[in-house]
Amino acid sequence: MNTPKLETNRLILRKFNENDLKSILWHHSSDKEVNLYLPWFPVKNLKEAKDFYQERYASIYQKEQRYAY
Repeated sequence: MNTPKLETNRLILRKFNENDLKSILWHHSSDKEVNLYLPWFPVKNLKEAKDFYQERYASIYQKEQRYAY
């Protein structure tokens, strides 16, 4: 199974989807200090957030045995 949903009382890990693009944009752009240490550049707009989602998550979700949280 590819990236199964994992849930506890305090945490839910699930696949990203296109409804998360604004959150990706906000979290990847809001803290420049954190982004300094990430292996990618912060996204600057919704198109870059969509491209990031397609490259880093959607493409992995299509493969049979991969995980991306």
